[in-house]
Amino acid sequence: MDTDSDTVSFSDFEDDLEQVPDWPFDSCTLILSDGRSLDLADSISRSTHNGQSVYVCRGRLGWDGIVVKWTWSQTRMHDLQVVESAANFARECGENWVLDHLPNIVHYEERVTGTGARGEPRIMHLLVQEELYSITELTTAGELGEAFLGLFKCYRWLYERCRIMHRNINFNNLMYRRIDDRVYGVLAGFDLAVVLNEPSYKPHPENTLAFVACDLVEPSPLFPVDQYLYRFDLESLLYALVLVACHYEHGMLIPPEKQPFKCWHQVGSTDRDMYLEKIHFLTGGLGRWKPTPQFSSLFWLVGHLRELFKHGISARDKFRYRKEVETGVVSDDGFDGDTLGGHVTFETFEAVLRNKLPPSTPGRASAEP
Repeated sequence: MDTDSDTVSFSDFEDDLEQVPDWPFDSCTLILSDGRSLDLADSISRSTHNGQSVYVCRGRLGWDGIVVKWTWSQTRMHDLQVVESAANFARECGENWVLDHLPNIVHYEERVTGTGARGEPRIMHLLVQEELYSITELTTAGELGEAFLGLFKCYRWLYERCRIMHRNINFNNLMYRRIDDRVYGVLAGFDLAVVLNEPSYKPHPENTLAFVACDLVEPSPLFPVDQYLYRFDLESLLYALVLVACHYEHGMLIPPEKQPFKCWHQVGSTDRDMYLEKIHFLTGGLGRWKPTPQFSSLFWLVGHLRELFKHGISARDKFRYRKEVETGVVSDDGFDGDTLGGHVTFETFEAVLRNKLPPSTPGRASAEP
């Protein structure tokens, strides 16, 4: 790979960059398929999930404020497919409010860079979009609450109206933008999204372990998870809110010794350890739930969201116990596991958001869907 010159070609990116210790293309220029020059800048993040590598850097395409996302994967859904189809559908239906909560993609192209183990094409996707900002940078409870409500509404709309499930809720994909001094939560990162009821509709707990739902962290051999549920993503949203409110102050990560849930991020944590930590958070007391001062008004919001899962898990446990006593069989057949007995639904989740978000949240009482 030669990066001594200012201009690089797509052949320089044919191999995954996961083995490259440092981002080698800062200050280089890439000529896109439409002839435009894309100036590459510093690296933002890198990750790998089940054979899919993702690298994100900043860039300039005639103007500042864009990011470039490189994805190496087998043939599967990617951001452009989801965002374009959702945006077009929103315009057709007159639901333009959704556009404020989706990324603005300005360029996309792809290259076949080889084949996978079973002969399937391995594709490099290059996506250029408006630069967004992580919700961890928000510094007031009102703005964090507004962003969080927008993220939830966008997620629900995609699920109910477009039949698309995100499945990868974590800090890399929970973003925001400002429009006229108002904060809008933006849902990004659709590389693991699926259209409901497709053959590939299987559980993939591939996101950062800190955000993965309990049932996916350590699936029970007696109650295997055979499909991904939207309540798993709602649980991930709850964990994201908890981690921002407890671990960030003035847009900065607080020291590890002050982080009440630092073990959620520990690399050495086993699935069992993580499961016990999370089930204790969901069903135990609120002793460790201590938001930083600027987010103190979110205390009861998180408490009531947690109660949804607590009551649902309790209802499921009681159902399983009665079933075993009555039939001698360990089973939850007949229980609504999708929503934990109706406790964790879009309606119950949104009701808590509407009622418990800080009064300073601009969109709290909005009649907008």
